[in-house]
This record gives sequence, structure tokens and C-alpha cells, in this order.
Amino acid sequence: MKIKQKKSGRNKEKVSRRVVKAANEFGEKAGKHFSERFVGRLSNIREVRIWVVEWALLVLVVFLLAITQNTWYGESFETEAFVQGGEYSEATLGNVNSMNPLYATTSSERTLAKLLFANLVSPDSTGHLKNELAESVVADKDMRTWTVKLKEGLVWSDGQAINADDVIYTIDLISDTTAKTTISIDFASVKVEKEDELTIKFVLPSPYVDFKDSLEFPIIPKHALEGVSPALVYENDFSTHPIGSGPFVLNAMQTSAGMAGNNLQTIYLSRNDRYFKKDTRLDKFTLKTYGSTAHIVEAIKNADVMATAELSMSESESLPGTIGRRNTLINGGVYAFLNTASNKLSNIKVRQAIQRGIDMSKVREGIDETQVLDYPFLPRQEEVELPKLAEYNADEAKKLITDAGLKFDDEGKIIDKAGEKVVLDIAVQKREELSRVAERFGKGLEELGFGVSVNVYDETQVGADFFSTVVRPRDYDILFYEVDLGVSADPFVYYSSTQAGDAGWNFSNYSDELAEDALVVARTAADAKLRKTKYESFLKLWVQNVPAIGIYQSTMTYNYMPNTLIYSEDSELTDALDRFSEVQNWASRKAHVNMTP
Repeated sequence: MKIKQKKSGRNKEKVSRRVVKAANEFGEKAGKHFSERFVGRLSNIREVRIWVVEWALLVLVVFLLAITQNTWYGESFETEAFVQGGEYSEATLGNVNSMNPLYATTSSERTLAKLLFANLVSPDSTGHLKNELAESVVADKDMRTWTVKLKEGLVWSDGQAINADDVIYTIDLISDTTAKTTISIDFASVKVEKEDELTIKFVLPSPYVDFKDSLEFPIIPKHALEGVSPALVYENDFSTHPIGSGPFVLNAMQTSAGMAGNNLQTIYLSRNDRYFKKDTRLDKFTLKTYGSTAHIVEAIKNADVMATAELSMSESESLPGTIGRRNTLINGGVYAFLNTASNKLSNIKVRQAIQRGIDMSKVREGIDETQVLDYPFLPRQEEVELPKLAEYNADEAKKLITDAGLKFDDEGKIIDKAGEKVVLDIAVQKREELSRVAERFGKGLEELGFGVSVNVYDETQVGADFFSTVVRPRDYDILFYEVDLGVSADPFVYYSSTQAGDAGWNFSNYSDELAEDALVVARTAADAKLRKTKYESFLKLWVQNVPAIGIYQSTMTYNYMPNTLIYSEDSELTDALDRFSEVQNWASRKAHVNMTP
């Protein structure tokens, strides 16, 4: 064994010496090769240095171009667009005393109602009625029976199903005089029947071709108010904790001391994930209520809110130039409603004297010609031959006053048979344009010889509900008021004797059999020619009897922050609130998104 180990050790030493010798030989050859091939040729670099630099620069340029191209092409497939999420806020006028949409009177309440609740039908951005909660609205041949079918799968914000019972409950509440809702639609003579869970049949006492217009009202949930006396619905908790069907739901409401002692209400809304129109972009919508338009101007300037529809064109001009602005004529108007039930105005000759004795060009001073409104509906609503208006003539007006049995005293003031001065009480809301024309109208009355008391009501004051305390009880001789003229020409609700008194919308308490007959036939006639004839008859009587005097057509001036997506500039709105007809598409948040190939 020892001899074998010794031989093995000698073999290893021989292998090791061979490896070292081979390595040394390789090192010598490699060194010699490096010297000859590289070191020896370094001196040649000077001769090719220009080529080396050019090649290096070329490589660098190619590298930079590759980076630039990659960046450019990457950006070319991206664009900045409005995306899901974000917040929006509006300033509105007047307090929110109730969130029940059937009692909305102030601009703030009406705006809130539009965001929280959906109607059966509503005008779209083209000014035409479209189905909202209703899937279909179908009339029979004689236009007396109308069938409304609701969309399937509709739910309230609390998850309960929306069905025919909710529609019938809402209509019953509107029709109940003890409930005293502010909805102007009259269902008293309409028979309402439930056919199934989603279908309601309306049977009218007579044909009505525009009955679909009457379905533009918000629906409220029966399960939330069932068992509550109609007279107590307004005071119910539902007015502060509503369950709605609109694009947003109430999140919270905060009240704080505002400018000039007015309470500022901030109402926080969040997206209604159960809304039947899916994918509402905005996460949140906030309303801030203010006591005057002057406060709203300051709020916009201070960026406290993003938009408002409450300012007149003249007020909007005081805002910074960076604020966007859209002016849109809507189907509404301001009228001077003459209370025919007032002892001072019951005589038609006195009303005619007012019509002829006031220079309307002075009353409308500063109002654009396109806004002048002379009749009870708009020419674009119904193509009719318009009757000639009485021209301004102070002498003729004074003669009418004496023909009515009144006299002028030595100072030129109008007195009654008892020798008392005739003083007309004018009621108007405190709004810049509205109250200003009322003041100018009052001045015209004074020049004619009347005593005038212009009562400007500020709805921001505690307990100052203009509609409930002044309009409904008809506590005025002349009312300056802005009314919604609707989609179609149908002034029935404002001039029918059935709407006179504190339960209706006939603010003039106007009653005339011929005018009533013309209105009834016009709204029930399927024949277009007959409809036109009857509306022309009504217009002649309206001008002759003077239940109201048209002042100007309503215009919505919408001021908004840039970089927001709102209603289309080409929209034809019937009402200022129709700007929300596609509010689910509004957006305030932008981000870079990939372009679709």
C-alpha cells in the first residue's frame, strides 16, 4: 500500500508542472499578441479619430431618437378627458325649508327636488318631453284614456321598489286640498286606476291632447309616508330625510351664519348608486343657499361655489372674465297678475286703464327685445295669429278711469266714490330684475294717479314664505311673479276659474265663460285647426279683459367655472332646471386616458 501511494504522489507533481508550464507559455503568447495587435496599433487611432467620433455621435443620435419616438408615440395614444369622480357645487337662492319635492317653492328647494327625485316624464335637452320613470305613455284614439307603464327594476334610494302604488299615492296627495302641495297640476276630475304593479291608467273626463305634459311631476315613496295625514306631510321627517329616485341622495345638511346675518345652508349630496340611469360621473354635488344675489356674486368671486343659475345678465357681468357664461331663453315669463277679485281691480275698465296708461317701454328698460313677452304663452309653443295690443295712451286711460266711476282729485290722484285715494298693493319677491320692473310699474301707476305700495318680500327672512303667505291667499292687488309656461301652449292652469282661490294657480282669480270654453276646447281638440282657432279666441279675450300683463320672457344665465362639463350650449331648455336633464354626464375631474384605436 505504501509503495502505491508514493507512485501516485509523483504522478501528481508531474501533471502540476505541465499545467504551470502551459500557463506560462500561454501568458507569454497572449502578452505578445496584445502588444502587437492592440498596444502596437494605438498610434493608428489618431488617423481614424474622426471616424470614431462620427460613429459615436451617430450611435448617440439613434439612441436619443429611439427615446423621443417612444415618448411621442406613447403620448399620441393618450388624451386628457373627463373621468369618473369629482365634485360639483352650485349657489342657489332662498332657504330649503322642506326637501319634499311636492312643497318646493324657493329656487333652492326646486333645484334640490330635481337632483333628488325623478319625474314620470321630463323635458330633454331639445325641449321635448321624454320618458323618465315611465317606460311608455300611450293614449287611446279619443285621447281620454292614457296608460302609463313604469320601467322595470326601478328602486328608491333605500332599495325599495318603485311601483304603481307610489304614483297613485303621489297623485292622491297632490289632489288633497288639505295637503296644500305646490304642484300646479289638477287631477281632481281624473280617475286613476292601477292595472298592475307597473301600470297606471288615467281616465279623463274629456279628451286632452297634451295630457302627457301633466305627468311632469316628481313621485314620492308611499312606504315612507303611508299612514301620515295629508295635512301633516309637510311637517313629517321625510321633509328633512328624503328617500328619492334621482341621480343624487342626501348626505348631510349644515347650517351656519352667513353674510349680513343670513343663514347659509350647505347641502351635501352624493351619487345615488341605485339611480336608474347608470354611471353618474360626479361623486358629490353640493348646494349652498344664499339670501341674495349679491351674496352669490361674492361666493362665485371667492370660488366658494363652482356655478349658479341665479344671477341676471347684468349681475353676471360683474364676475371675473375667467368665469364661463351661457344665456338661454326658457319657457317661462314674468307677468303682472291683476287680482280681479280685488275691489280696486274688479272693474274691467280700471284694468284696461292700467293696460293703456303705463308706458311698458319704461317698465322694460334694459330688457333685450328678444325677451319681450306680451301674451300668456310663447309664439314658439303655438303658431297662432296674435291680437293687436292696446297702445300706450294716458288720456284714454284716464277716461276709462272716470268711466269706471272713479274720479281725480285736485292733485290728480285717483279717488273712489267715498273720496278715498285708491292705493294699489303690489307684491313681489326680492330679486334684482323682478323687483326692479315692479318698482318701475308702480311708478307708472303713480303717474296715472293711483296710490301705490310696493311690497318687496325677502324669502331669506325667517318665516317669510312668499308663496304660502302672499301668493296662495292672494294678498295683493297686483302680483309680479315668474311662472313656468311648460312645454306646450296650455295656459289653462293660470286662467281657469277652477284654479282660482288659494288652492289653485289662477293668480288673477280670473273668470270668464267664453275664455274658459276656449281654453277647454283648445286643450282637448285633436284637430290642429280647431285648436288654433280656440287659442286665438282666448288670446283676444285675454287682451280685452286684462287679467294679467306680460313683462318679459325668462332667461337663464348660467355662470360656471371653466374646465367643467355641463349641459350642452345648444340645449333648448323649457325650464332652468332642465339643465339637469343629463346631469349624470356632468364632470369636473380630468385625467390622461388611453385613446381608443
